[in-house]
Amino acid sequence: MAEKNQKRNDILASARSLFSERGFHDTKMEDIAQGAGVGKGTLYEYFKNKQEIFDESCIEHLKIITEDVSRIGGMDISFKEKVIMLFSERSSTIDEVFDKNPVDYIMSYKNIISEKTLITMFSLVSEINSVIIDMIEGGKHEGVVKKDIPSDIIACSIVGTMGEYFHLKKNKKDCSFNEEDIIFNLLFDGFGVK
Repeated sequence: MAEKNQKRNDILASARSLFSERGFHDTKMEDIAQGAGVGKGTLYEYFKNKQEIFDESCIEHLKIITEDVSRIGGMDISFKEKVIMLFSERSSTIDEVFDKNPVDYIMSYKNIISEKTLITMFSLVSEINSVIIDMIEGGKHEGVVKKDIPSDIIACSIVGTMGEYFHLKKNKKDCSFNEEDIIFNLLFDGFGVK
């Protein structure tokens, strides 16, 4: 079973890399199979067509992000430490094949993603936002986040800043995120209790 899951993951990783490099339309099933180290017939044992591979690769990537955010949200650490981990871990574990924010990349192909897949993806994004809102509520309980700002507005601020930070990180490799970082200070000064 583990080998079957590994092959599936290899196929999805190969597809993500090729879709990012060549685009959806210029990526061929043979190329995906070759990149995954499997035969074309094996590819069809796991997926019926390129569309299904693309949809699944998008969902799988968002599931990884959801799991990471949920893990960080469930840690017994301070709100500030969670925010720093959100930025530093997400930027260091993002799949290197994406040349921009992976969610932006995925959504740039939204016209070819099936409606069912979009619904699943929006459900995962909603789950991520819920975890971040819970983290913010914890920060309010700690007394480090302003209580008069709605948590969903703060979540938008954090998620938006994370997206832009990702772009900065991709273009400036020596960029790091920590409590002394100007981005953290600008972000936290906006909603943090002084």
